[in-house]
Order: sequence, then C-alpha cells, then structure tokens
Amino acid sequence: MKKFKRIIPLILFAFAFVCAALPKGSAMSISAGLDPLRGQWSRGKGPRAGGFSLGYSYFVPETDKKCPLVILMAGAGEGTPAGHELDANDFAYWSSEEFQARVPGAEGMYILILRAPEPIYFDTCPVEPMYAAISDFIGKHNIDTRRVIVGGWCIGASGATRLTLAHPELIDGLMLFSPRTLISSSEAQALKNKRIWIFACKGDTYSNYASFALPSWNNIRGAASDKSAVRFTSCSLAPAAALLINHYTWLLAEQDFSPSVQGRYTSLKTVDGNEKSVASPEVISFMTFTDETVDETKAEETETEKESETEESETETSAKSTASQSETASKPDESTKEPSDTASPENPGKKTALIAVICAAAAAVAGGVTALILRKRKNKERG
Repeated sequence: MKKFKRIIPLILFAFAFVCAALPKGSAMSISAGLDPLRGQWSRGKGPRAGGFSLGYSYFVPETDKKCPLVILMAGAGEGTPAGHELDANDFAYWSSEEFQARVPGAEGMYILILRAPEPIYFDTCPVEPMYAAISDFIGKHNIDTRRVIVGGWCIGASGATRLTLAHPELIDGLMLFSPRTLISSSEAQALKNKRIWIFACKGDTYSNYASFALPSWNNIRGAASDKSAVRFTSCSLAPAAALLINHYTWLLAEQDFSPSVQGRYTSLKTVDGNEKSVASPEVISFMTFTDETVDETKAEETETEKESETEESETETSAKSTASQSETASKPDESTKEPSDTASPENPGKKTALIAVICAAAAAVAGGVTALILRKRKNKERG
C-alpha cells in the first residue's frame, strides 16, 4: 500500500508534465465562422500624433518567430464605434488557420485594421497618426519589417497610398480596392519597387474606373521595376457595397479568391504588369512574398537535404552491418529510412495527436493505480 502511495504523486507529476508539453493551439479554422474568428482579435490604440490617436483592431499569430504585418484601412462609415473597423468587413478570415498558412516562409501574419476617426476619413486624415500607430505596433511585436503591407478600400485606398508615398521605407507592398484616388506617373515612379495590386470594377458608381483605377494601373505598370510584382484585377459587374453599386471588390481579397466568391463577379480577370493573365491568383501568398523569403527557403531546404543525406548514409551503413548478421534483423533497419509522420514539421497535427495519446495513457495509468488502491483498501476493510 505504501509503495502505491509513493507512485501516485510521480504518475500525476508525469501526467501534468506531458499535458503542459502540448503545443499551443494554432489559429482557428475558417469553418468556425466570422464571429469566432473575430473573437481571436484584440484592440489597441496608437500614440497621439498630428492631432489624432488612432484606435485599431489587431491579430497576433501564435509563434515566436518573425512574421509579416498587413495593415488595412476602411472606407467611409467604418469608423467611430470601437471594433466596427473589424466587424464591418470580413478580413477576420485572414486570421484563420488556413489563411495564416498561406504566408510563404513564415508561420502566419500580424493583421492591423486602423479605425478612421470619423468624421475625418483616411482620404484626409493626416499621415502622422497612421505612421505613429503602425510604428508603435511594430515596436511591440516580432514583425518581419521587410514585409509590411498596407491595403485600403474606397477612400481608405487614398490613405494607404499617401502613407506609402510618405514613408516608402516602412511599406513594402500596397493593395488598393475600388480606389477613389489617382496615382500619378511621378507617384508611380516613387512606387516602382513596391509590390502592388489594384482591384476595380468597370461598373463602379462611386470610384470611377476610368478616372481612378485604370490610369493608376497604367502608371504603375509603366513604372514598375519588376512587371511580375504588380497586378490588376478587373471585372464588369461586382457586388454592391451599401448603396454603392459594383463597388465591393475587396470581397475577393477577404476570402482570397475562393471559387464561390469569384462566381459573384462578371468578366473577372487578373493580369500582371506584362498584361499576362494570372490563372490562379491568391492575395496573401503574393503580397507577403519577398525574394529574401525564396533565398531563405532554399537555404533551409539545402540544410534539410544535407541532414537527410547524412542520416540516410548512417542508416545504410548500419543496415549493411546488420544484414551480415541476419536477414531478419536488416528489415527493421530498412524501415528507418521511411520519414516519420510524427517528427515531420509538415504534420504538426499528428505530433499533437501522439502527445495527446501519451497524455491520455498517463491519465489512464493514474486512474488504474488509484482504482487498484481503492480495491485493496476495501478488501482490507472487509478482511
């Protein structure tokens, strides 16, 4: 009896240790829906600058490694109430597990949605409070400053453009949805090394296609240093945004060109700066991409290949040595060449499942021992 009593604390300690070792949960699945996804977000406020202090909603990926930052600015009518900048659009989808996984060379992305200080909107809001809020946020998080992306819709596109032109050292990519702003040829020259994507509808009743989006695109693609780094998505008909007909082009980005969303647009087409058609556009992977990401990924793959070759060499040597002793002994050794699902970084779910099984087994052992002790105690009392 005393021996069992000594074992119980050890088992319970092991149980607690294994459970504590379980990895943190990843971002919530997109299937959970918008409200649960929005529940993952937090609220903050930037320092006062230029007469304003901008509030915002933000999402932080569950990783200790550097990740890109995506900043968003809404159009009119999506400011004033705290949190409305998040609830009035569907960009919370970007905080889903599936969309976070689309970021190349990182374990997700930070997302920051600024709140327009109505009745002043982002087309006239001073740049200083935008810059102050973003700089303050970057200083508090582990952000890959090579990949800071800003996007805006309607007059929010004006704020995104003005911020990028005022602080080109801060912003690496620019997304403009139904922009009610014109990028001049000289401004396009200042943006020639940026990754840019413009979305527009020819039937837009507010952000006139011929006055804003099309000439902006012509200037952008004409100035771009890398024609493949700029894109233009157009359509003839789009969903309405409030009372603005054919205006809701950012829906394509919110759901990252899901097939169901594309079906709501007529004559939808995406081209790059060479006017070459893009067959399968994805906003997240394109906008958060960098040449540095490719170089780092190749370096990691090379290192992994070297480690794999070393392991295979050691395994083959061991297999040859064992084969000389018996044929049956060589078969298990050959199996070690197969990649382990539980050890693979591409299968974290299986690794988590294994730990969960161990945790459950520890709990079962603890429960069994406890039951055995109780049974012995009852038998002793009866005796």
